[in-house]
Amino acid sequence: MADKKHKRLTIAELRDFKGFEGYTDEQAEETIKTLEKLSILFYNLHMKNKQIGKTFKISHQEDQKQKSKSTKKKNKDESGKHGEQPHAA
Repeated sequence: MADKKHKRLTIAELRDFKGFEGYTDEQAEETIKTLEKLSILFYNLHMKNKQIGKTFKISHQEDQKQKSKSTKKKNKDESGKHGEQPHAA
């Protein structure tokens, strides 16, 4: 499960942390596996949120552009109404 780019925590390194000093090899190995799974879970969640953020940012920018176009068109239409002559019936 460990990626070649990332160094896997060893049992000895885990035992260096306070509270893990007395862990058996089996307990340490289970803890390391759990930490790896949690790391992957948090990384995937982070990447998903990062992508959602990009999507939201792009979507928000498109909404702002659309609102800007609508406002300009509305203002142009309204300015045209003020210069119009009433129609004779």
